Amino acid sequence: MTFLNGILAIGAAAAAIPLLIHLLNRSRFRTVQWGAMHLLESVIRTNNRRLRLEQLLLLLVRCAIPAVLAVCLARPVLTGWQALPGNAPSSTVFLLDNSYSMDAVSNGGPHFDEAVDYACEIASHLDRRSDIAAITTGGVPTPLFDSPVFDSQMLTGRLRRLTGGFGASATVDSLEAGLGTLAGMANARRHLIVISDFQTADWKALTGETFARLREQIDAMTVRPTLTLLKVGNEVEDNVSVDSIDFSQRALGVGQSLQLRANLQNRGPRAYPAARVLLRVDGKPESASQIALEPGAAAQVLFACQFKTAGSHVIEVEAAVDDRLATDNRCAASIPVLERIDVLLVDGAPSSIPLEGETDFLAVALTPYTLGRVKLTDLLETRTIAAKELDERAMAGARVVVLANVARLADEQVSALADYVRGGGSLLIFLGNKIDMPWYNQTLHSGASPLLPMPLLSLEGNTRDNPQSARIVAQYFEHPALGLFNDRTNGNLADVEIRSWYRFGPLEQPSSAGQNPGDSPDGALVLARLETGDPLIVQRRFGAGVVLQVATACDADWSTFPMQPVYLPLVQQLVTTLASQVMPSRNLQTGEPLTAVLPGDAAGLPLSLTSPDGLRHTVHPVARGTSSVVQFDRTAQPGVYALTSSEGETIHFVAQAPRNESDLRTLTRDELDAVAAELGADVVESAREFLALERTRRHGREIWRLLLLALLLLMFTELFLQQRFARARP
Repeated sequence: MTFLNGILAIGAAAAAIPLLIHLLNRSRFRTVQWGAMHLLESVIRTNNRRLRLEQLLLLLVRCAIPAVLAVCLARPVLTGWQALPGNAPSSTVFLLDNSYSMDAVSNGGPHFDEAVDYACEIASHLDRRSDIAAITTGGVPTPLFDSPVFDSQMLTGRLRRLTGGFGASATVDSLEAGLGTLAGMANARRHLIVISDFQTADWKALTGETFARLREQIDAMTVRPTLTLLKVGNEVEDNVSVDSIDFSQRALGVGQSLQLRANLQNRGPRAYPAARVLLRVDGKPESASQIALEPGAAAQVLFACQFKTAGSHVIEVEAAVDDRLATDNRCAASIPVLERIDVLLVDGAPSSIPLEGETDFLAVALTPYTLGRVKLTDLLETRTIAAKELDERAMAGARVVVLANVARLADEQVSALADYVRGGGSLLIFLGNKIDMPWYNQTLHSGASPLLPMPLLSLEGNTRDNPQSARIVAQYFEHPALGLFNDRTNGNLADVEIRSWYRFGPLEQPSSAGQNPGDSPDGALVLARLETGDPLIVQRRFGAGVVLQVATACDADWSTFPMQPVYLPLVQQLVTTLASQVMPSRNLQTGEPLTAVLPGDAAGLPLSLTSPDGLRHTVHPVARGTSSVVQFDRTAQPGVYALTSSEGETIHFVAQAPRNESDLRTLTRDELDAVAAELGADVVESAREFLALERTRRHGREIWRLLLLALLLLMFTELFLQQRFARARP
């Protein structure tokens, strides 16, 4: 304990004044002997003991009054046996929660605005010599400045321009980032201030191991920081969220119908008997629906829409309800609409006779005169070349290349084909009687460009040595290209008779832990099998592209495929799915990098990318194979990112935040205190409370108010005792 006015503490010696007065004014008695004195001796002894006790008690109170007064005027401060920093500069790091749950409204405004106000108020009270840093925690930890700053006004100005609505708070990563920033700051006094709503979804995930790792990081710091948890807002419950939009991932053409399913959830105790749900396309109202949402219930709303123009489009579903968090009432998705899919058919056995060429049936199925079961005919545009014509120029612009019974290719053709697939193209390989099996195994499977998913072992089926046929196993197909045939009304693949096929291998190897039983050891995925157990269709990723290998031919020589109704939807499904798979998804989670594949001549050109906050970023495509690729990593903010290509075309990407923060429950005070105990932190609920705590940390706790109260109590006690003892005397 120390004194702010230490010299006044000497006044505590005034406690001796009442004692001196008592000693100087003590009564002097003269003893007079008389006859009946012995009868009063017992009474006198009793009264003397009482009088001494009363006088002693009154004397102690009178001595304490000047002593307490002197100590009170000296302003004592409790320091906890530590040296206090006083007005020394400090290093402070703010961890500011800007996740979308902070947009919830209570106390008349959003929690995020309250958090910014608190941070600005605290920063404005910091010493000018103090260095300050701020890190937002939504999505990924993001520092506001490259290095700590000393200008609190610049910091508050930057804080005032921040917006909330980012992805779920990265609690652990942010704490580690904040401690790491503190470790590199200059001052001996260091603070880490976490300003958040402390949502249960974010903080309950912290385990004992996580706390132990954080404590180890704190203990390893040369200067141990003080941690403060500042809770903003009150817990609110009423909230409806649009969690996701489900739709087909296959390629979509102009004028085709897109079926949507919006998934909604009422996360609060309030019922919404007539919740209105809206669908917007490119920002314009398209349709609306009305549903009832019971407390805690989930619901689905179906929509359908069409697009009149090709290009990138954005759909958005909004729940128009009055709840406490509007940010998660909307969910968007980017929909690429194609004018056409260019398919390059490489015919290994061309013929001038109709339907005698290797790709004739395939070309008819991909571009029929009448619409098939799957309305994708307007999307597909085929171009047929001979094997010798295959080169980089021929593949330019093609989304899918089909090798149909191609015997072999030149080395430069294989290299160009590998670059095409590696850069994001799709390759579909049909076998046949012309192929050179050793060349396929040595060059396409085991060579420098291993395009072939699985090696060829032998020719099976209707041969001279083994005249037999096989059918496709009627199973549940999980691959999107074959999912259509899980509904038998769309055709039954088991009706097709396969007379000849190539046996793939090796497959007789034990599966490693976590490997799909349908996958081969070299990473190929089996899509469909024959009744003999042999794979019929297999697929494998190669670079950014994909290769699909079919064990039989695409014409009528080896199977009845072209004569069956399932042939048209099957080949269209295979081609359109391949074309869709090689396009990087334009719908991603916050924090995931967005990727755009552009023509090869765009490499190196500066392109403009607009983020949801309206800021423009310059990005440069990088050459990859026959294409160029753009990647952008700063996608922590949910919303629409618009990339403008060199031709003026806009490509939309949508970053969606996980909906775990839509549950607005927060930690109770007991739970928050438990977290603080694990981290060795203090808990406050306002900037004013933090500043008071900081004054105590810097200057100790003054107790003169308590001493003043004790002084008044002693004075009242002295007066009370004096009057009581006076009445008690005979």
